[in-house]
Amino acid sequence: MNRYEVISDFTAKTPEGIKELKKGQTIKLPEQSAKQLLEAGKIKPLPYLDNGVLRIPFDSPNKYHWWNRGQSVLDTLKELKASEKITKRYKFYSN
Repeated sequence: MNRYEVISDFTAKTPEGIKELKKGQTIKLPEQSAKQLLEAGKIKPLPYLDNGVLRIPFDSPNKYHWWNRGQSVLDTLKELKASEKITKRYKFYSN
């Protein structure tokens, strides 16, 4: 399951019933389930770790785009609760 940020309030039908989702909320969804919400502009993908490699989707919130004055790679890794071993690999990007 991938993590997504809700970018506008909406109501979703789930197996557990109707769920109210609020702007700024973080949710986890299988990629297939997220497809329609991504296309409708309701959610954006968030960075994730893939076997110890930081992946920052281009269409993720600008906050994560370190290459475009977003937060540092190390701050993103902290949010993801990356291990010290992974964080050490990215120290180069903190300067």
